[in-house]
Amino acid sequence: MIIDLLERFDPEPDGLLDSISAYIDDEMLKEISLADYGDDAPEHLTALRTLRDAGIFPAKMVWVPGEVLELIRWSEPEVPEWKPGRTGEFGHWMRAFCCAALLRATREPWNYGDGVATESTVVQLTISLGKLPVTFTSAAVKFLSWLLLNSDPEGRDGQVCSYAVSLLWFALHLPSLPPNDDLISLADWTMRRADELFVGPPDGNRGLREMVVTCQKSSAWETIGLELFDLCSGLESSVLQSRVRAIAEQILD
Repeated sequence: MIIDLLERFDPEPDGLLDSISAYIDDEMLKEISLADYGDDAPEHLTALRTLRDAGIFPAKMVWVPGEVLELIRWSEPEVPEWKPGRTGEFGHWMRAFCCAALLRATREPWNYGDGVATESTVVQLTISLGKLPVTFTSAAVKFLSWLLLNSDPEGRDGQVCSYAVSLLWFALHLPSLPPNDDLISLADWTMRRADELFVGPPDGNRGLREMVVTCQKSSAWETIGLELFDLCSGLESSVLQSRVRAIAEQILD
């Protein structure tokens, strides 16, 4: 059932990274390349340019440019003293590019690790895209549905829950919402899988909360939870409202 649902979101692997890359200038790439105290910066910069311009990762990217992509993934553009990284819109462009790249690299043909800080990468991407002056909502929906579709949705890897929450968040920001039944099904599936994959408290099913508290960027997920609460008021379907509110409550509880 989830596969049929995801197919209706028009899954696509490269559109989001390609769209972000169009706004990444050489100054941003240079800043990213210096993230590891400047170590191997020329090699990182060469790989980053190839990634931006052609969407191609090195066959072995664990160090170049994986190390600097991961470091900028952790950056906090709203915190002036945070290093490495930059503040404001510039910093969010860098972080969005790095997060989108890391997530894309997890799948074929690169298969660059999987499940390593995935929940943090997803939420950092989600928040940065929301801070930018360009709308990437449609591309994000397509990319996240593709990631989820290619992540063994009914398997044992909890990363699927972070993909699903972010997918729901972006879908609710589309100018024309998907059918209510599809969004309700996505929300129900997300809560079910979270309860199956994350061990919550004994007095109730709170799998999503467990995902959040075990994530290094738990406060970022709580920001998403608050935004989901805000989105509820604009939804016409009371059933969809209740599902979105339930997800927000689990994230924040």
